[in-house]
Amino acid sequence: MKDCEFSVDGLRALLEERLGGGLRRFEMVTECSRPENFRVETASGERLLVKCVPPERGRIRYFRDYFLPHLVALRDVPCAVRLSHGPWDFGGCVVVALAWCAGGRVMPDRLTPAQEASLVKGYAQLSDAMQRAGAVLEPRDNVAVRAEALRLLSGPGCGALRRFVERDMPSDAMSYDPKRMKVIHGDFHHGNVHFDGDALAGVMDFEDFRTGYPADDWVRYVVCGAEHLKWFDFAGRRRLLALFARLLPLAPADEWREAVDGLLVRKIWRRFSRRKGPAAWLALNLRFRLGFYMRLRALIAAHAVGEEKRK
Repeated sequence: MKDCEFSVDGLRALLEERLGGGLRRFEMVTECSRPENFRVETASGERLLVKCVPPERGRIRYFRDYFLPHLVALRDVPCAVRLSHGPWDFGGCVVVALAWCAGGRVMPDRLTPAQEASLVKGYAQLSDAMQRAGAVLEPRDNVAVRAEALRLLSGPGCGALRRFVERDMPSDAMSYDPKRMKVIHGDFHHGNVHFDGDALAGVMDFEDFRTGYPADDWVRYVVCGAEHLKWFDFAGRRRLLALFARLLPLAPADEWREAVDGLLVRKIWRRFSRRKGPAAWLALNLRFRLGFYMRLRALIAAHAVGEEKRK
């Protein structure tokens, strides 16, 4: 961590002082992308997830303005991870201790029927509470991202991908209806969801609350699950597509289409804005991955037909 006087030994000493007594367990969460989360068990048996947020790139302001208020907004939601201790200042960082939920992560393609039902019910409870959240980020501007993606796809070797975006992802179908927008989680994926057996044990990471469609969260959950599958795990993809089909009654078809296209165009933009390697190779690589998105779109189209028949 840069720009702060952080040390693991110093953090442990702080926790022993603030939590009272020694620690039975103190270990870094190595599976996280940032080295600032720690699993802790106190002498009294209290199990905690400690987050140590560094000041780099304004993250402390983001943490104070969004994450902490959202924890307060969700304090009555059974599946939301709760604030147990803190916040404390430590060497330029902010430290908080969250209740450590039981269980662990389950890949979306491996959900049992009971886990799936618990997740859907838990998200509904979470959604009700999120509508009362304080500071919320603006909706993602998919129309502007699409325009920037098309600009980045103007080079040689990108023609087919550019035509796909122009033809199949029209800008007039990528705008949110303000009357239907809600507060959503914004970073809803299997890494932020824990199960204890068949029950949803905890949802975490609440700094990205923003306005959008709940379908945005569910599409992210399914797509992130697909991205973590092995390349030739076709059975896993089939299970995810079946999960997506079962989720479709939760939202209208046009909201699902907006969510899928919005996530895809942001991935295209991100891939080319951070490009490493020839543009033509990146375009070919992305086109090869479009198959999963096209299967999602096919399921949404069938859902739309069903909606029309029910009218």
